[in-house]
Amino acid sequence: MSAVILLGHGSPDPRAGIGAAALAGRVADLLPDDEIRLAFLDNTAPTLTEAALTVAAHVDITVVPVFLSKAYHVKVDVPAEVAKASAAINREITITEPIGPDPLLLPVLDSQLPAQAPVVLATAGTSDLEAQAAFDALAAEWAKQRGAEVVVAYASQAQPDVATALSRLESVGEHKAAIARFLLFDGVFPDRIKAEAGDRAISSVLGDSPVLAEIIADRVLATR
Repeated sequence: MSAVILLGHGSPDPRAGIGAAALAGRVADLLPDDEIRLAFLDNTAPTLTEAALTVAAHVDITVVPVFLSKAYHVKVDVPAEVAKASAAINREITITEPIGPDPLLLPVLDSQLPAQAPVVLATAGTSDLEAQAAFDALAAEWAKQRGAEVVVAYASQAQPDVATALSRLESVGEHKAAIARFLLFDGVFPDRIKAEAGDRAISSVLGDSPVLAEIIADRVLATR
């Protein structure tokens, strides 16, 4: 039997842990022959090494970075933690591509928002320029699909923030803007973005979408 460890950031907000556990359950339904585990970089137990030790008897172990961008955590923290876990179990561990930014998630957001509204694609934030460029490319692709403007905004670390992005969109258009929360689980940043929405349409976080579990399963199967 193979093992899959979903490696997330972790959060002090218990809602994030509940969301991650539910996601792991949906992934388990899609990969019934695999042992599914959760692990986190920070704030939440277990660590990746602790999770790997629980499945050390499995021949194949795959780590899926449950992140929506290829920023610092995916580039630096995830490989470092995988190296530690590999040393602890004396076994090589496979790392998949992260789950985002994946355009397959766009219809999940699009279906929740008014068809003609311009959209603020709101995410947690990153100072990584490559990750920012990937978000901009995702927004441009979505704008073509929607036939309406889509701009990226950040809850931290980068500009524009959500309020600024909303103001820019609504100063030049005739429709009230909507907000797409490009975030995985409920917590501090989703709450911060929701507070900026006022009476505007706003999407749910992505963690509950069946598409997210399907993307994770595809990432795992692509390594085999």
